[in-house]
Amino acid sequence: MKWFSIAGIRSEISRIRWPKSKELMSNSVKVLFFTVAFAVFFILCEMIASGFLKFVGV
Repeated sequence: MKWFSIAGIRSEISRIRWPKSKELMSNSVKVLFFTVAFAVFFILCEMIASGFLKFVGV
């Protein structure tokens, strides 16, 4: 269990590729866009289902 030591942990941390700020901002904008898109999609689905149920008389 060489990795379960301070030296092993440090070597594993040094292998991590941390994202640059430009890449981080790009990914954050993508996540926010898709979150808003899914919210709009589900709101529209709920409005259509509600309108259909009112039309049917339920």
